[in-house]
Amino acid sequence: MKFVDCAVEENKPIRGVLDTGANVNGISHKYISELEITYNSENNSIETPIASYSTLGKVNLHIGINDGKNHKSISDEFIVVGPDWPDYYPDLIQHILFMVQSTNLF
Repeated sequence: MKFVDCAVEENKPIRGVLDTGANVNGISHKYISELEITYNSENNSIETPIASYSTLGKVNLHIGINDGKNHKSISDEFIVVGPDWPDYYPDLIQHILFMVQSTNLF
């Protein structure tokens, strides 16, 4: 897992995590609401080893990631996680596929 500074869509900063253990991309609903981005509504849930969290839908986002030495821009689909997503979890999680596609970045 690697913490990175990111920018979403309109260059709104967000602290994200590149997680080799994740199998989906996720972004918090409060962050999406702040950006006033519309997402495809689709109630469901995400199961983790310790809990289950509600999801509200999906959104396609353009993310800029910068670790201080390298910069990468990607577009990908993210699941919008619901209000039960804990505040101590990162607002943005990028799954392992990003790392595979970007072996030159980190």
